[in-house]
Amino acid sequence: MKAGILYDAKTISVGDAPMPQVRAGEVLIQSGYAGICGTDLHIYRGEFHDRVSYPAIQGHEFGGVVVEVAPDVTGIAVGDRVAVDPILSCHACPACLTGHINACRSLKLLGVDLDGGYGQFVAAPASHVFHLPDSVPMVHAPMVEMYGLGHHILQRGRVQPGETVVLLGAGKLGLSILDVLCHTASPGLTIAVDLQPFRLDTARTLGADYAINPAEVDPVAFVNELTDGAGADCVIEAIGHYHLVEGQEAPLAQAVKMMRNGGRIVTAGLGEQLSAVHFKTLVIKEAEIIASRVTLGEFPRAIRMMAKGLLHPDLLITHQMPMRDVTDAFAIVDRDAADTIKIVLDVQDA
Repeated sequence: MKAGILYDAKTISVGDAPMPQVRAGEVLIQSGYAGICGTDLHIYRGEFHDRVSYPAIQGHEFGGVVVEVAPDVTGIAVGDRVAVDPILSCHACPACLTGHINACRSLKLLGVDLDGGYGQFVAAPASHVFHLPDSVPMVHAPMVEMYGLGHHILQRGRVQPGETVVLLGAGKLGLSILDVLCHTASPGLTIAVDLQPFRLDTARTLGADYAINPAEVDPVAFVNELTDGAGADCVIEAIGHYHLVEGQEAPLAQAVKMMRNGGRIVTAGLGEQLSAVHFKTLVIKEAEIIASRVTLGEFPRAIRMMAKGLLHPDLLITHQMPMRDVTDAFAIVDRDAADTIKIVLDVQDA
């Protein structure tokens, strides 16, 4: 089969790969579309060198059509349209045994630790395959994982209807969270913060009450003034690697200052930078910093929301490209092109 193969840091192209073999409990999927996300970019840049070995077939956000089913699998048939949850847990470590399978000590992901959706065919556990309704176009399948992340992050932050929520970062992840927040969680007030005007415009279109550029407006002062000094109920950090604005602090430090007493911060970015935090302020506010990692069973909920038309993947998918152009696609993401949010790859067009 053909696959988008990462041969070394920043060296990705289409090549030949062996066909996956279906084992007991698995199905074989002909991959349709696969997304490029922030984690894929980190892997591409060589930042996962201690975890990902070359050559690697990435793609953990993907869907496709079932073409083979192991004899012991029931409930799934050849021809089914599906989205795939890439998270494989051991179900035996302390994290798994207490329900945190997404924080498994030996967590593996299809498309990260194992071959994923950039291959034209993928073997996946039947337990991780979810039927995709006909009302959800296959090109939207990579967004199931993104919207699952959005649901999980909001759940981790215990966001309630009517609350004031600040999103630091309006990239692929931040806008996915915002879409879920505005159209399924009934916030009272939403503020998106980002340096890119195109992303801020998209945030407004998705329903953000305010979308501000920290290079033009001090976000801490803005949020505190908007809330009459009370602060936000929940601040979600979805930036990862950040660019400091002169005279301002790192996003996590800003989050502590703009959060209300007794409020919550959810941090979901995977940046390598260290951030100073005002722990005295955090203690005085008796506030919480909560981490959020991947998803925890939110795929069916995300699919239901997409099937009902509540979410807006067409606004977030700015580029559809053939897998044969995977080199160019990653170059676009790597340079953080201003008009780019989400790129999805047509895997069969290799």
